[in-house]
Amino acid sequence: MPSTSPLVGQADLFDFFHERVESAVLHQRAPVSQEARYYLSGLLAEHGRLEPEAADTTLVELRQRAAEVPRAAALPLWQALGDRTLLVAGYFREQIQRRRLSRDYYARMGTSAYDVLARILGGEGFGAVFGELAERWEACSDVIAEVRDEGADRNDADVVRLYEEWLQSGSPRVADRLRQLGVVPMRAPGQG
Repeated sequence: MPSTSPLVGQADLFDFFHERVESAVLHQRAPVSQEARYYLSGLLAEHGRLEPEAADTTLVELRQRAAEVPRAAALPLWQALGDRTLLVAGYFREQIQRRRLSRDYYARMGTSAYDVLARILGGEGFGAVFGELAERWEACSDVIAEVRDEGADRNDADVVRLYEEWLQSGSPRVADRLRQLGVVPMRAPGQG
């Protein structure tokens, strides 16, 4: 039986994700630079099929290890911490709900990791990209979430989870996705 995956026939996984990142940025009018778009595309191409939380270390352990090792050894740890938060909050967001953690927790961990990288590397090159990821973590997470949602087939349980995500976050991106699926997001009177 032939596969219906949009990844089949893609010569380059980076190009596949870059096209979708560009589309999501334009659709959301997200304030994400071209350099950051390339970074997000590479991140998705490298890790898009893996569940990053399957790693043996928690975010707290990773952060602690990054803070304790010499600077050169800390750089990839800070980057892994920031990248993992973006991937989980954007691509694997169900993990946040299953683990009963808040999206704000991931945002704080990710922005602080990218901020450390930006300060260490300075204001040019990757330092500037990491600074932008720290400053615009939410927008980048929403771009990744839209990339994920673009290719997802939705069943009723998925729509309910998406609605619950909107109730919790109030995200305009999630509300827009619900409208595209034919669901009008509404809060009960007196609900935030």
